[in-house]
Amino acid sequence: MRKNAIDSKNFILVFLALGLLLLLNSWGALQGVKNAAMSVLSPAQSGFASSSNVFGDFFSTVRKIGEFKDENKKLQEENGSLRYELSQLKEVQKENGTLKEQLKFKENLCAGGDCINFHMGKIIAQSPSDNYGQSIIINLGSKDGAKINQAVTSAGGVMIGKIAEVFDDYSKVALIVSPDSSVNCLAQTSRANGLVKGEYGMGARLEMIGQSEELLAGDVVITSGKEEGIPEGLLLGKIQNIEESPNMVFKSASLALYADFGHIEEIFLVEQK
Repeated sequence: MRKNAIDSKNFILVFLALGLLLLLNSWGALQGVKNAAMSVLSPAQSGFASSSNVFGDFFSTVRKIGEFKDENKKLQEENGSLRYELSQLKEVQKENGTLKEQLKFKENLCAGGDCINFHMGKIIAQSPSDNYGQSIIINLGSKDGAKINQAVTSAGGVMIGKIAEVFDDYSKVALIVSPDSSVNCLAQTSRANGLVKGEYGMGARLEMIGQSEELLAGDVVITSGKEEGIPEGLLLGKIQNIEESPNMVFKSASLALYADFGHIEEIFLVEQK
């Protein structure tokens, strides 16, 4: 009973105190107390807000770094893809240029009445049994119509060799610089007939020219067409140093070959029409 009386008394006191505070506030008597409280609490509130901003900026920066990394990775992948496509485009353009050069040669040859067909291919290896770089392997074989002794050229009708061995999917080509190679040839201006024979050191010579035949320095040497599988008009080289003497049975000369054996990639298997 006594406890209930105390609770009622406390309630009345609290109620009266709240009423007094409301009355004092309406009169403006508590403004000083409120200002003092705000001055105490403001630094804490400011510090809390500042800390919140710092943490917010930190996590925002971390998130942006992750986004930048993802974007950079994506750009690198796209850049790599574009580089590959550009490389492939350059290869196609190079092959197209090679093909155009060969087609132009074919048109010129056909205009002269010695038309040819050709199959484009690639050098895939140097012959494993060849220690001097004087034979190559091409990716054209019997399935592509390759035959023994058939002429093989680079772009523009420049003869580089002839088929020595044929397999289903590839063939071995003996280059004209091989010491075992010989090609029937013709000096384009003087019409002197002879042989282009390979020699060690990636070179070739014009040989077996009769003493009555005329040789001219700088004259272009072409295939004569007197050899099966090799049409007339394929380019071989230019005459350089002429060797002749009344005591010699034949004349001879060194040749500046047109074929650049160190930079040939595409080849053409030539056949007469």
